[in-house]
Amino acid sequence: MSQSPYPPAGQSQPSDQGQFMPNGRPRPGADAGGGLPQPRYVDYGNPRAYDTSVRPASGLTAARFAPAQIQRPTTAQPESAWSTQTRRVQEVAQHSKQVPVVSIAVWITAFLLGIGLLVVLGWFFLQFVIFSSANPVWWPINAFLAFTSLVVIILVMVLADRWDPQPIPLLIVAVLWGAAFAAGVSYVVNTANTLLVYTVTGDGAIANWVGAVISAPTVEEITKGLGLIVLMLLARRYFNGPLDGVIYGALIGGGFAFTENILYYSRQVEDFGAGGVVLLFVVRGVLNIFGHAIYTALTGVVMGFVARKWGTISGGLVFIVAVIPGMLLHAIWNFFAGFPSGWVMITMLVCQFLLSVVWLISIAVLVWDESRLTRVRLGDYANQGWLTHEEVDMLATWKGRREGKQWAHALGAKPQMKKFIKEAADLASVRQRLLADGANPKVVAMESDLLQRLSANRQAMLQHTS
Repeated sequence: MSQSPYPPAGQSQPSDQGQFMPNGRPRPGADAGGGLPQPRYVDYGNPRAYDTSVRPASGLTAARFAPAQIQRPTTAQPESAWSTQTRRVQEVAQHSKQVPVVSIAVWITAFLLGIGLLVVLGWFFLQFVIFSSANPVWWPINAFLAFTSLVVIILVMVLADRWDPQPIPLLIVAVLWGAAFAAGVSYVVNTANTLLVYTVTGDGAIANWVGAVISAPTVEEITKGLGLIVLMLLARRYFNGPLDGVIYGALIGGGFAFTENILYYSRQVEDFGAGGVVLLFVVRGVLNIFGHAIYTALTGVVMGFVARKWGTISGGLVFIVAVIPGMLLHAIWNFFAGFPSGWVMITMLVCQFLLSVVWLISIAVLVWDESRLTRVRLGDYANQGWLTHEEVDMLATWKGRREGKQWAHALGAKPQMKKFIKEAADLASVRQRLLADGANPKVVAMESDLLQRLSANRQAMLQHTS
C-alpha cells in the first residue's frame, strides 16, 4: 500500500475537476468542489495490469468513445458500519431484489435453440430406430449417460462462476447453442465434407481421415465459437473478461459433447453391444469429459481477455485467431484416436488428464485474477470517495465476503448482503468496460445507476446500525 500523497481529510485544497490522471490516480490537489473532504488515496494491487490508456488512438483497437472518468459524489459519503468496524448489519436496501435485466433477444434465442435441440435429438432418434438393429430402449439410456457428463461440466462451471455469477438465461443459451446449433450444423457439414472427399477420391479411408482430422476440428470449433460471438453481442455487459469466456465456452463445449456423445453411444451399442457402450462412456464421458469444453474455452479466454483490455470490437474480431488453439488440440486428439494401438490410447488419455488438470488450475487462477480486478476497480471508486477502503476489502476479497455474509446471517440480513456484494462486483465490471470501450452513454448510465444504488445501500447500513 503506497503512502497517500494527499493531506488528511478535511483540509482545504485547490479546486479541480477531481478526475483521474492517465495512470489511474486522482489528479494531485483535486477536490470535488463545495468544500468536500478529499478522499484518501490507496494503491490497489497492480492497476497497470488492467490499464487501457496505452491503446492506440486510431485503428481497430481504438476506443469508440472518449475515456470514461469517475465523477466525484455531490455530497460526502458517510462512514459505513463496516468502516467503523461495528460489524452490525441489518438491512441494506428497502426496494425489492433486482433481477438481472436480460435482453428479450436472449430469451428468443434460448427458445429457438430449445426447439432446435428437439429437432436434432429427434432426428438422431429416428435414425437410431430406423437404421439400427439395437433395441430402441438403448437410445434414452445413451442420452442419460451423455447427460451425466454434461451435468458434471455444468457443476464445475457453476463453481467457477461464484465470484460474479452470470445470468442463468445466458448460461442456458450457451449450453443450447452447443447442443443444438453447433452439433446440428457440424453433423450436416462434416457429413457433406466426408461424402465430397469420398466422391473425389473413391477411398473411404481417406474420406474418414479428412472428416475426422480436418473437417471435424475446423467446422466444430467454428460453430461452437460462433456462440461466443452471439453471447458477446446479446449481452456484452456479462462478457467482461477471460473467466467469462471460459465459462461460456466450456458450457457450449459441454452442450456439444452431450449431443455428440448420444450419437457415438448409439453407434457403439449397435456395433459392440452394452460392453462397447460402457467402454466408450468411460473414455469419452469420464476420462475425456472436458475435451470439447477445453477446446471452446480456449477460444473464450482469448476473446474475453481482449474484450476486457481493448474493447468489444477487438474482442469479436480476435475470434479469427482465438479459435485456432482449440482446432489444433481437437485435430491432434482425432489424429491419434485413429491409431488402433492400445498404448496410443492410454498415452492420449494420460495427456488429456494432465491437460484437464492444467485447465482446472487455470480456472482457479482466473477466479483469483477476477477478484483482484474487482479490488482494483472498486479501489478507483474508493479513491474518489464513493466507498471507504475498508468496504473495498470486504467487497473484493473472499475473506471479507465470507465474514460479511456470516455477520449478516446472524442479524437476518444475509440476502441484503449478497445483493450488496453482487452489485459491487457488477460495478467493477462496468468500470472496466468503460475503460476498454470508452464512455459509452448507455454504460455510463448503467454505472450511474449502480452508484446510486450503492450509495442507498450505504445509507441504509448506517441508519440500521446506529
